[in-house]
Amino acid sequence: MLIALALGYLVQMAQEVRREIDALATANSDNTQWALAQADVDVLALQAAIAAAGAAPDTSLRDVRNRFDILFSRVRILSTSPLYALMRQDPGVVAALGRIDVFLAETVPLIDGDDAGLRAALPALSARTEAIRAEVRYVTLEGVAALARESDVQRTGVAATLSLVSTLTAALFFVMIVLLALLAHFVRQERARARAERHTRARLASIIATSLDAVLVVDEDSRVIEFNGAAEQIFGYTRDEALGARMEDLIVPDHLRMAHKDGMARYLATGQKRMIGQGRIQLEARRKSGEVFPMELSVSSAETRGGEIFVSFARDISRRVAAERELIQARDKAVAGEKAKADLIAVMSHEMRTPLNGMLGTLELLDTAGRDAREAEYLDIIRASGRQLLHHVDTVLEISRAEAGKIVFAQEPFSLPALLRELVESQRVVAEHRGNALSHRVDMQGHDQVVGDPARIRQVLLNLVGNAIKFTRNGTIWVEAERLGGSDMVELRVVDDGIGIDAADQARVFDDFVTLDTSYTRAVGGTGLGLAIVRRLVVAMGGEVGLKSEKGAGSVFWVRLPLPSVTRLAAALPPAVPGPADAAPVPGPVPPMKVLIVEDNRINRVVLRDLLEQDGHRVDEAHDGQQGVEAAARTAYDIVLMDISMPVLDGVAATRAIRSAEARGTRLPIVALTAHAAPADKERFRAAGVDEILVKPISRKGLRAVLARFSQHGAAAPSEPGAEAADPAPLDRAQLDELAAALGPEKVRALVGAYLSETGAAIAAIVARLQTGAVDASLADAVHHAAGSSALFGAQALRGALAALEDRIRDGDAPDAQDASALAEVWTRTAQALEALNTGA
Repeated sequence: MLIALALGYLVQMAQEVRREIDALATANSDNTQWALAQADVDVLALQAAIAAAGAAPDTSLRDVRNRFDILFSRVRILSTSPLYALMRQDPGVVAALGRIDVFLAETVPLIDGDDAGLRAALPALSARTEAIRAEVRYVTLEGVAALARESDVQRTGVAATLSLVSTLTAALFFVMIVLLALLAHFVRQERARARAERHTRARLASIIATSLDAVLVVDEDSRVIEFNGAAEQIFGYTRDEALGARMEDLIVPDHLRMAHKDGMARYLATGQKRMIGQGRIQLEARRKSGEVFPMELSVSSAETRGGEIFVSFARDISRRVAAERELIQARDKAVAGEKAKADLIAVMSHEMRTPLNGMLGTLELLDTAGRDAREAEYLDIIRASGRQLLHHVDTVLEISRAEAGKIVFAQEPFSLPALLRELVESQRVVAEHRGNALSHRVDMQGHDQVVGDPARIRQVLLNLVGNAIKFTRNGTIWVEAERLGGSDMVELRVVDDGIGIDAADQARVFDDFVTLDTSYTRAVGGTGLGLAIVRRLVVAMGGEVGLKSEKGAGSVFWVRLPLPSVTRLAAALPPAVPGPADAAPVPGPVPPMKVLIVEDNRINRVVLRDLLEQDGHRVDEAHDGQQGVEAAARTAYDIVLMDISMPVLDGVAATRAIRSAEARGTRLPIVALTAHAAPADKERFRAAGVDEILVKPISRKGLRAVLARFSQHGAAAPSEPGAEAADPAPLDRAQLDELAAALGPEKVRALVGAYLSETGAAIAAIVARLQTGAVDASLADAVHHAAGSSALFGAQALRGALAALEDRIRDGDAPDAQDASALAEVWTRTAQALEALNTGA
């Protein structure tokens, strides 16, 4: 390509040189300079002819006319010939030629006239000719100079063109030399490539011959053109038998043969690939003996001079498939065993918690009556034994959940020093009972607030501290926390100076059901599951656990967990995590409520009924889920306590049935009573419509806490005659604070102003309709809308009054003017509280 361009340009330059030479030749042949000089001679000749004619009156005027015609023609050539174009670019020359043309034009009539007129004008013509001679001389001199310059330019151009042609010629020769060198290099490369290809083909032939995988090469007609030794061993055909035969006739089973033919035809017609280039594919093949076996196949295609070929690499995977099948069967058996174990644990949990619930609940009832010291001691023994048994059940369940990976860890901010302080205080009495001093030390490098699961961390530390207390007497126990450098890792340590652990036993203390044979064995006992739970929880939280111990010198159990610092959130964090449930005071009874117990176990029903009736609640019972649904449909209850595992209709299905039958805008609180406390179970219960979950056994404290929560929802709880519940505060400040944090104080103030205006008008309309008795479904909708707005702005008293009013309207219990006055009073208190808050009062 480069040579062609250079040659083309060289030809173009040669043509240009030829044109320049032709131009020079033309100028010389025309004798342009001579013609210019001859114009001056022609003027002189004309003057001489005029003078001769004037001197001899009888002389003919033909010579004058001939000389004029010659001058006229000469001037025409100078004015129009392309040879003098460069000369005519001079403005002076153009002006001179113009004056000469005027002279010629004015003289033509005399020359063409009669002799008498011409002869009479000869003196004047002689004078004018003399005058025009200077103009002709100027044109002649300037023309010669212009032509000389033009010749110089042409000579320079020809020289430059010849120089360029020489340069291009030299460059062309150089390029040709380089190309010849490259061509020689390419020839050598091609010869080397040919040798490499021959070697490659030889290696490929060797690889194919020695490959452990079968290699089959077929053409577009599906005829075998290569069949290696491994293929002979796998399929049972010799190479001579296979070459030239169709692939489908050799190795494709009968039930796949049509699919193979259709696939080949589709690919050749459309290019659509289903197996070619798709990697390894598992399918069935056939041996010469007719045996069908599993095969792993990879197919690729390549273009050759003879057309497209298909290369297949095949491997007999009969043994692997058999091994995988055995593994799957073993896995299925293991999974089935684990599921059976989990189901057994879940069922046993329920079956063990049910009598425990009855026993511990009955103890709650017995606790209220006056008992002497011996009976109180017996009750304490029974209570302690029941709680210990419950602890063992919970421990086994915790192990089961950890093994199944069903433990869900929270990620929330909390104060680690506060957690340690609370933990130490809660265990101090137990430690002092064995003569031990329990203390804690913290070095968090100023990052006390961390993100993690405080409940699980507390559970880990409780197990470690409890273990240290059991195996230390009259000693010292330290609970320590230290942030490791500037990282997120925090090391928690429980250090004691107790009996210590032999080096041989340290590797197995975190295994299941391991209790070491120590001098305190009879004194402390245990299931051997505490440290196993610690190990599982720590690993699940992304940490590690270990110990250092020396027999007779004490032990150090350490836990390293990723607990990132959240110093920026310190102001929003509580000063401490909640203490243990048993340490919280038992809440007082809530205002009497109407409660439905749905429970199939008679003991549980008795315990729950007595606990509720002792607090003044009215109680109905249902013995299964179906009875519970029917009772909820007949009677308006304040709350339903729903067992989960029941005959006829379980608690989940019963909850769904109750929810589906509820009127719009109403919601009966339903609390699930269950021994199934796994997170997945809780999610399933809540999805069915359960509002809260109580895990058996049910304590008076837990029951009161749940009732206290739901006594604030909806209508006021029914009370005994003469009893009067205290009115709730008009505003829920926590709700307003949360709204302000989310939207900003200024926006909340504006929204509260709009709420006061709109809801004030809505309440006025509702009160007016109540006073006039205009009660219908549209009024219930208006009340529902106002209740929703009130809930958003924390107007809990107004929301409760509106919810109760909506329930009465939808139930057909028409409110009256007295209800209107009560609603107006609640609105007045709410509006005053909101206005005071909005103005900063």
